[in-house]
Amino acid sequence: MYREFELIQKIKALFPTSEGVTIGIGDDGAVLDPGRFDLVTTDTLVEDVHFKRDWSSPEDIGWKAVASNLSDIAAMGGGPGVLFLNLILPVGIDASYVDGLLLGMKQALDALVPDSFQVSLAGGDVTSTRGPMVISMTLLGESSPAGPQLRHGAVPGDRIILIGPLGLAAAGLEMLRLCDYGDVQRADIEDEFADVLSVHRRPQPRVYEGAILGLYGVPSAMLDISDGFLQDLGHILKASKVGASIESHGLPRHPSLIKCCERFHLSALDLILTGGEDYELLLTVPPARMPKLWELARRYEWDVYDVGEVRSASEQLRVLGPDGVPMELPSQHGFVHLFDEDPA
Repeated sequence: MYREFELIQKIKALFPTSEGVTIGIGDDGAVLDPGRFDLVTTDTLVEDVHFKRDWSSPEDIGWKAVASNLSDIAAMGGGPGVLFLNLILPVGIDASYVDGLLLGMKQALDALVPDSFQVSLAGGDVTSTRGPMVISMTLLGESSPAGPQLRHGAVPGDRIILIGPLGLAAAGLEMLRLCDYGDVQRADIEDEFADVLSVHRRPQPRVYEGAILGLYGVPSAMLDISDGFLQDLGHILKASKVGASIESHGLPRHPSLIKCCERFHLSALDLILTGGEDYELLLTVPPARMPKLWELARRYEWDVYDVGEVRSASEQLRVLGPDGVPMELPSQHGFVHLFDEDPA
């Protein structure tokens, strides 16, 4: 186990001071360049709520902590800048495990952040606990000249757009749960469904796509799919005071998702509608801006799906089946972070 200041020095050596930071790790607080960052997001991962140590490597967990924060800045149409880390570690945890967490964070920054941005740690806190591990991050970013993309702004007639497929992260989670129940052997899924498990363990947030969409002011509203399609779309609808009609046949169905669902008797549509942590982008786009979106999609080879239309508030949220008839929606629309009782 690291001593406190030994760990701080380890972090300082691994993460160089990034652009926009005058003074980083080593003082009582960081000093940032004046007027540089106008976006702030924070996200917390709690052991046995957001991750399990026997399901993911420490590198995977560190990666996921960074990815969730990068996705929030992308969802606001901005670029990431400065990261702060609060690391609460169980007493006696092995130093090599902590090294793995930090390495995963560094790997995520190197792999997920485009060369046009520079992101690194500029401070935070480390402490120990006799409870579960907690990883809390705060990420600062910069909005585009057009301003931040928010959840409100959708109006009737806007198209509802997905960038990227859904349901893979939730499918990976379900397979790992089946392993815990003893219904599936881990060795049977690690190779055959490595791509599905990877989305759960090492999500790929749309950092560049979000920044480009923000730069061109394409969305009327935007967020990332972290808690489930229906739940996150509901946030846009509530903030914008509108309803929506979703065409279920237009929702993307990744071949690996279909294969997994057929193998383990899961509902692909349920996972698409309610599964979270894919960190894909969900946006509403006025019809006049759709040509620009398709142009960007062709230029950058994005997977873009037109899945429905914003309607009046009186129509609420409807998901239409292949026959055009509204489907009965799942009672639980997505991930729940606060529990009324022990989730176990």
